[in-house]
Amino acid sequence: MVVNCGTMKTAILFSIGLCHFANALEVHEWGTFTVLSGPSGDQIPWYASYHDLARLPPFVSSGLGFKAGMATIRMETPVLYFYPEKEMAVTVDVSFVNGSIAETFPHSSGGSVAFGPPYQTPLFAAKWTGTLHPPTDKKALAEIPAILASPNAEPYGAAREVPDAWIFESDLKPTPGSPVQHHFPQVEKFIFYRGVGNDTIPVTARVQGDNVTVENNWIEALQFGVALRVRDGKAAWVRVPVTAGRPVKNTPAENMAEITFPPLDRPVAEVENELAAEWKKVLAQSGLTPAEASAMVETWRSTWFRESGERVFLLMPQAPVDAMLPLEISPTPEKTTRVFVARIEMISDQTGARLIDILSDTNTIDDKKFADFTALDLGRFGAGATDIAVAIQRRRMTDKFHSLIKFGAKAEN
Repeated sequence: MVVNCGTMKTAILFSIGLCHFANALEVHEWGTFTVLSGPSGDQIPWYASYHDLARLPPFVSSGLGFKAGMATIRMETPVLYFYPEKEMAVTVDVSFVNGSIAETFPHSSGGSVAFGPPYQTPLFAAKWTGTLHPPTDKKALAEIPAILASPNAEPYGAAREVPDAWIFESDLKPTPGSPVQHHFPQVEKFIFYRGVGNDTIPVTARVQGDNVTVENNWIEALQFGVALRVRDGKAAWVRVPVTAGRPVKNTPAENMAEITFPPLDRPVAEVENELAAEWKKVLAQSGLTPAEASAMVETWRSTWFRESGERVFLLMPQAPVDAMLPLEISPTPEKTTRVFVARIEMISDQTGARLIDILSDTNTIDDKKFADFTALDLGRFGAGATDIAVAIQRRRMTDKFHSLIKFGAKAEN
């Protein structure tokens, strides 16, 4: 593990000038699970377009395209860093329970395939085999593919800003005659992958007006989280208090937190910088190195803190991460640290009602209607928000139907 040499009790200094514990291998990982929540806290399928996927550098494998389309949960940008005692061969296997591994780099060289509901969807795991080289290995560094100057650099390139991470060189080789020719050799400062699934996370969050309710149904307590609101260039955030795990038997229920947004009166840039510093500190306290924590925040800085909307970010306990995303590494690491954030994007009743008004208008679409729609600034959550609006309208119509039946029964009496 890379540490601060001034605070390390038992360390050895390698000839490359890095400070490590004398373990055979230590692995660090960070990632995000993103879900969309309706007014009742239900997690709703939402859409990812191929345009979003195209933002990754072209050398990243697109998998089988499962990341696009509607899904309940998206596992966004897990990154595995390796800190071995010496150069070594490693094998990594990862699977996503009730989901599939999608984009990868280096490309997955194999993995198991299962079939799951609702329509016997193929669920793909991933496997990598390769060699770890020191971070100063000039040959390996030269083989890492360049990221061309473009918007694609933002969600991927920041993960490379971890100087002490060892370099992974995949054993994967070109296939003669293959119609798909990837970048070879397959060399990177980490293993990158993404996934998509139709499960939920056992934490709900919902917003009504300025009030946010978070309910934790994990066994473990939620130690850190924030709720963020971004609208019209302004932002407001509030900390989610420590929230106990779900009640066991007859113990009192303390797994729910109620919080209130402060006034929406601060510039987005100011709040963004404040939250970025806060999360870097928390992620480092959770086991990532400062460079890894910074890489994670910088990867997601724009979408976490600038996207319009209302969302909750929660630091996940490692046990549910291990259960949702089984990971096997050979040789077995002395220590594996997995730091994941749950992002819960919330759609309120108010937003749903405004969307209903826009979509229910049968008049011809004009500039004003388009402006009203774009003002909602739903982005990649627009299709999911539409499904929420339809559910709200269905509930209203059902309530109206039952009210009419009751009215009729009273009239007969």
